[in-house]
Order: sequence, then C-alpha cells, then structure tokens
Amino acid sequence: MPLSDSTVSAVTGALASVPVSAESQTLAHGTTLLTLGLTVDASPSRLWDYLTQPELLALWSPIVPDRPLTDVGPAHARETPDAPATEARVIELEPGTVLRHAWGMGEVLWELAESDVHVEDDVLEGATRSTHLALTQTFTQQDLVPMTAAGWHVCFAVLTLVLDGQDVERVIGEDALAVGWEGLRDAYEKNFDLAG
Repeated sequence: MPLSDSTVSAVTGALASVPVSAESQTLAHGTTLLTLGLTVDASPSRLWDYLTQPELLALWSPIVPDRPLTDVGPAHARETPDAPATEARVIELEPGTVLRHAWGMGEVLWELAESDVHVEDDVLEGATRSTHLALTQTFTQQDLVPMTAAGWHVCFAVLTLVLDGQDVERVIGEDALAVGWEGLRDAYEKNFDLAG
C-alpha cells in the first residue's frame, strides 16, 4: 500500500532539515564501517525505548525484533510480518547507552550520549534534554554502504517526526523511493567516493 500524502510530505520535509552526519571507513581486512549520527530532542531513556522495544521500532525502523533488545542473547527480526527472519542477536548491552546486535550478515552498534541544548543562553529553565544517537553498521560489501546510509537517513527522519508526536507511517523498502531515497543514495555515493 502506498504511503499517504501526509507522510510523504512530512518525511520529505524532515529529510531537508534533519542534520545527519555520515562517515564511511574501510578497514584493512575488507570490512567497511558506516557511522551515522543525529541529535534528537528526547531524553536518552526515551530514545533507548525506541531502539529496544519492538512496538516502538515498528514505528520507524527496518529492524523489528521478536523480543525487546534489552538482554544479551538470541533474537530475530523481520522488516515486515511476512518477511523472512534475520538474526538480531544482542551481542553487547549497556542499558541506556550502548546496544550492539547482529543484523543479517553484519552488526549494528547504537550509542547514546546525553547533551543539553539551551533555548536561551544562561537560562537553565529553558534547557531541553537532547540525545546524540550514533549508529555504526559493519559491511563486507562496500557497495551496500550508500544505499544503507540513505535508508537509515530516511528512517532517522521518520524517528524525529515520531518523537515529535507526528502521526506518520514507517518508511522502509520501496516506500523510501517516494521520499527521495535515490537522491540520498547518490549523494552518499559521491560523499563516500564509491562511484564507479
């Protein structure tokens, strides 16, 4: 079913304003690391729930596990209920700050760090809590990095909207084409110098 016009409009707008940092690094043994970063207006504990709870992940992420990702051990994830299961075993966990889990053939590392954003300088009452979210994913196929970066960028845009209380649909798979995924992929390919 196609995305609603309101979701396409909201996500397209968010993509233009969500400041996602991105870096790609190929290690000597051939593994490539993709690191994306984003600061969101949410406390670390609230954001942690959106990284670990299946019902909240299902609002924005392609990773929807069969159990909360709050304990080390086996887990499986599906992008949609009828999609094949992929491994999502939790490998490392520091509640509230670090979550590392398998995802298919690679791994995903989530790191949270609290920061304070002051609405007005020197006015503590005006401070709002924000959290820096860093995602590092490992790859054995370098050509998957730009498309994956674009996919996560779209997901992060949806996450910021959901955290802001907006009623938008999850944008995964082919639905991402409707919000500009191809342009993002091409930009990441140029940025990472992987063209050709």
